[in-house]
Amino acid sequence: MLAFGAKRAHAQATARFADVPSETAAPVKISAPAAVRTAPPPTAAVTPARAVTQTPEPSASDAPVAAPQVGFTRRLALTHLERAEQFESRGDVAQALREYTECIAIDSTFGEAYLRLGVLRERMGEPREADIVYSAALGSSETRGRALVLRSHLRRAAGLNAEALGDLEAAIEVEPNRELLKELARDYVESHAWCAALAVFRRIAASAAADGDSAAL
Repeated sequence: MLAFGAKRAHAQATARFADVPSETAAPVKISAPAAVRTAPPPTAAVTPARAVTQTPEPSASDAPVAAPQVGFTRRLALTHLERAEQFESRGDVAQALREYTECIAIDSTFGEAYLRLGVLRERMGEPREADIVYSAALGSSETRGRALVLRSHLRRAAGLNAEALGDLEAAIEVEPNRELLKELARDYVESHAWCAALAVFRRIAASAAADGDSAAL
């Protein structure tokens, strides 16, 4: 009778908590490792590696973008430079000044535009403005030598002999040639700088000898 009561109590507990495993259900857990062994290995880790190898380098696509922009800017500035030259040849100075200014505003590194504008300012009788423009042209390696020569002539005409001589000396360091050396030697002679003039004449003679120019020698 006691045994019958115990079995009945156990049956009631099982009925009330159906999700609680019974004592006889414990061996069912043995089959779980088999399912783990037979499961296929995960492949998610392979996907990132495949995606990384297919991703292009960012620098390869970014490099060609800057070059067309620079070329476009210079081409646009060139159109204004050509217009300025056309207006200047027709005698329309006001319109030429506008075009030169627009050209420089588009491309501030365009040394040729500074030189043309400086020459025009000088022709208009504005030496101070021309000096400023020539000085701005010194920032371009393409026009530095010519800008120094033009500014040297401008300053010599204004009576600034020391500044003019300094510009000419700097111009020869940038673009050494025999004609500039002759001009520099003349300026030294006029300044009574005899030793400096002699040194320049020796450079001219060495250049003529190297070129086989007997007339210049």
